[in-house]
Amino acid sequence: MPYERIEALNKVYTDKSEVVITTIEALMQRVIPKEVLYKDIIKFEIGKSYDLEKLKSNLINLGYVRQDLIEARGQFSLRGGILDVAIDDKLGVRIEVWGDDIDSIRYFNILNQRSTKEISEITIYPRHEFVLEKNLEYVCKNIKSKFLNDEYDNDYEDNINKNEIQDYKESNKKVPQNNKNQNDKNKDNVKSDIELIKDGNYISKIDKYYDCFYTNTTNLLDYIGKDYIVFLDEIRKIKARQKNVLIDNQNVQKMLLEKEKIIPSAMKKLYEYEEIIKDILKRKTVYLEKQDLDFIDEESQDAKRSGINFRTREVNFYKSGMELFIEEVQTAINEKKTVIVLVGDSENAQKLSLLLLEKEIPHKYIEDINKIGSVNNGIAIVSSGILSSGFECYDLNLLVISSKELFIKDKKRRKKAHSSFSEGEKVVFADLKIGDYVVHKSHGIGQFIGVNTIKADNITKDYIKIKYRDDDILYIPTSGLDNIRKYIGGGEKEPKLNRLGSKEWFNTKRRVKSDLQEVAKNLIELYAKRQKVKGFAFEKDTPWQAQFEDSFQYVETDDQLRCIEEVKKDMEKDKPMDRLLCGDVRIWQNRSSNKSNI
Repeated sequence: MPYERIEALNKVYTDKSEVVITTIEALMQRVIPKEVLYKDIIKFEIGKSYDLEKLKSNLINLGYVRQDLIEARGQFSLRGGILDVAIDDKLGVRIEVWGDDIDSIRYFNILNQRSTKEISEITIYPRHEFVLEKNLEYVCKNIKSKFLNDEYDNDYEDNINKNEIQDYKESNKKVPQNNKNQNDKNKDNVKSDIELIKDGNYISKIDKYYDCFYTNTTNLLDYIGKDYIVFLDEIRKIKARQKNVLIDNQNVQKMLLEKEKIIPSAMKKLYEYEEIIKDILKRKTVYLEKQDLDFIDEESQDAKRSGINFRTREVNFYKSGMELFIEEVQTAINEKKTVIVLVGDSENAQKLSLLLLEKEIPHKYIEDINKIGSVNNGIAIVSSGILSSGFECYDLNLLVISSKELFIKDKKRRKKAHSSFSEGEKVVFADLKIGDYVVHKSHGIGQFIGVNTIKADNITKDYIKIKYRDDDILYIPTSGLDNIRKYIGGGEKEPKLNRLGSKEWFNTKRRVKSDLQEVAKNLIELYAKRQKVKGFAFEKDTPWQAQFEDSFQYVETDDQLRCIEEVKKDMEKDKPMDRLLCGDVRIWQNRSSNKSNI
């Protein structure tokens, strides 16, 4: 589920996103109007009255799925007067109702069910961007009307053009006899799709029958208010990309037509470049172009006349290019340009200031770039800070140089993995061996027994086979193993397989949660006593400490860096430290302990 897209739309809708970065592909796609997407949002407030049955209906309309106990994002549960809603994979909101009035609202941890914070109100937004405009029965009737030659529904509010339906029916009459088989297959697929939609599995079918689900559509710009300023980075490349997307889209449609397949309606009506530009021109617009401009088409040129244009070039310097850097700054000052140099931290800025003083280049050192104030041409401003790259803007007579590599080599750090990957050993398909035991989030312990290639809806995919008790088999796409973890139980004894469809795994998890809560209770009591004991608080890092750390010649791993920081933070508190530092490589154990001991 593309949670990132709906989260972005929610932030734009609630004015919590001051900056929106998007692509021409996203603007070309049709989305449902915000009036439809947000028609069922729910705002809970303590003391207000609500109808629980209506709340259940609204949550289902927003895309939430009811469960006995919520375990993942997009689920809700209702037990008596307690309503739980999972707003992400770890955090839920618990709403307690007394009669019809809300008595309390609080966040809680989904994993251990513990409350974390009390709040007075909360708004529940859609779980995904495919909120239904009409009920599924109505949608299925529309699909039948268009694709199965059923009688046209007079109550159908023009979201399927009558002429389009008639053209489709007439084309079917003209299909040669040798293509009738494919036409029959298409109808069988449509009937199968209708049954899936009736059962509530409609999301994967929306692109195929988009016009049957929604009366009107729009694009992302409709969600963005008129007070946004739109920056277009190289309009020539934007238009070229849009043309390539249309060509690719037309090629896919052509291929589907040649195979006598149904073309998804979402592919037929992408927004054109002219429509997008027309909408953009209703807002304040800034055009960014590099210096090496070539021919710009008439439409783009007309659009640019109504906006603000900046011609730029990228500027970068490294340690080996110090002479070129000095020459560039001196030339810019002679040409009376505004020159700003950012070199990382204040230490580098002071070093550069001394260097420019030695070279007799007029400059001014400002510790905080936000307090720069007015800048005189013919003098360089040196400050701390960093950008992804420097640039020169010809229209503003401005040169900004950003490079912390002028003095020191940036020490590479390994990219941190998302926390969800560190909580269990994620299954990598290539590493699986026949007979390996795995744990599925919802179904429990099973055994990997092989791979099958399965064709469904004319799409061929590889699926891993997991065997459960009584030789039950679960098929999982090799591209979607996020809910699978390797079994890491202790001992040489083979684990007992769970039974598919039973509550055995659920009961196991509930029992473990209960045991964990008991352990947690004892730990809380123990640590409450420890909190009352005073210890010795060490001072924060000194320049000697920083010098010692910079002299280390190796690149630390994420775990090493985390351990070092955690140990130091513990030592700076006046509470007793309770930490075990453990590893199997001597060099980093010494490194971590020495950094703490210095």
